Amino acid sequence: MIYKIGRFLTYLLSLILFRITITGKENIPKSGGALICPNHISNIDPVVISFTTPREIHYMAKAELFKNPLLSWFFKKVNAFPVNREKVGVETIKTSLKILKEDKVLGIFPEGHRVNPEDRTPPASGFVVFAIKTKSPIIPVRIKGHYRFRSKIEIIIGKPVYLEEYYGKKLTDEETRQLSEKIMDTVYGLELT
Repeated sequence: MIYKIGRFLTYLLSLILFRITITGKENIPKSGGALICPNHISNIDPVVISFTTPREIHYMAKAELFKNPLLSWFFKKVNAFPVNREKVGVETIKTSLKILKEDKVLGIFPEGHRVNPEDRTPPASGFVVFAIKTKSPIIPVRIKGHYRFRSKIEIIIGKPVYLEEYYGKKLTDEETRQLSEKIMDTVYGLELT
């Protein structure tokens, strides 16, 4: 309930603050587990990405945000769960897999931290493993623009990426790294048509 109310209120606020355009909403599956994987330019990104689908998104969020009891309560109410960015713990992995197995949407920023839109940083590869283990599609999403008053923000949602040829296979670290970089190439290659 808090998630839906928060999404509605922040959507109204965003109409005042920014000029947001969203293309490709039809690429997000209406049911079943899925990973939404955007680039990351601002702390506002999770809020804006929530406007792309009526489905609730469950986000990994840095563990530091959960140290304050009040903030921890709030983030849990809006479907966020903690992740140690230095070393992903077993609990985080279990939670991520559980979300996908329960046919929910998992939101992960593969770059792990905010990145200047003109720059690139190597992504973590865990999201690829989650997709393969749960046979879930990866939805590449590109966020373009700068969050300034009345500036244009473009959200471009690409077609689902299915990694079917890897289902049931044990990939090496190098193979998962290459796959994760390929997905991010897809993200950064998304343009308005």
